Amino acid sequence: MLGFKKYKCITTVLIFALSLPVFALGEGTASGYVTYSELISSLENIIKNEIETSEVIKAEFVALQQSHGIAGSERVYREFVRVRTIFEATRDSGLWQLRWGITDKEPNSDSIWHQWDALVGNSFWEKESLQPTAIAECDELSALFAFISSSLGVKNVGLFWPTWNHTVAVWTTENEQGEPVRIVIPTSQVFISANATLGTKEFDPYKQKTIYRYHRQDVKKDHKIPVSLARMMIDRVKDNGTMPSSLLQERRNLTSKIFGGS
Repeated sequence: MLGFKKYKCITTVLIFALSLPVFALGEGTASGYVTYSELISSLENIIKNEIETSEVIKAEFVALQQSHGIAGSERVYREFVRVRTIFEATRDSGLWQLRWGITDKEPNSDSIWHQWDALVGNSFWEKESLQPTAIAECDELSALFAFISSSLGVKNVGLFWPTWNHTVAVWTTENEQGEPVRIVIPTSQVFISANATLGTKEFDPYKQKTIYRYHRQDVKKDHKIPVSLARMMIDRVKDNGTMPSSLLQERRNLTSKIFGGS
């Protein structure tokens, strides 16, 4: 991992003020945890009431329509907002401070949740000790994205192997004629350029005959998440969910230099 002091001035830009919205706090916070269902409920509240109405997000949806020919329906837009939000949160060096690394784990997010279970206190996001919340390989990051997106109501997200040794996610939506359209969700920068992001065409999602929907339930609804981690997860989405993708990409790349990710 690269030394923190070398990037101290950069990390000052990357650290965000944290103040948990009241609606995000469940009874379990007194005991130091938030359940997975509470996390999803809080994320949905933020997405519906703040991110969906953003002119920045609407403009990015129009751009994706123009570049990929997806439908402009309300349903497709709602899915796009959730896909974009969770992509920016769960990607390598994204809002939730995950880091890509070789782990040789199965293509699910179990190990990520186990690592998150062990987090204590707030030191992982403080600017003097910024560190990853979990280390995961490309297929684990993609599975995490797919699992949480599905929990938020996105119907068709699954895993895609553009090469034999790499995994990303794919969101399958539709065009105006109701025909399927595949959108690549690059959960790491492995094998793609530094500025490749949601919808990148550097991988061909039609290379794989079938994209199977990710059905696996990686944690139960009552799974307990450390409250300090939940606080960070919710507030990062709330405070940064409407930032332009170009700015989020720049911050992701700077964080990756600190973490030593992809």
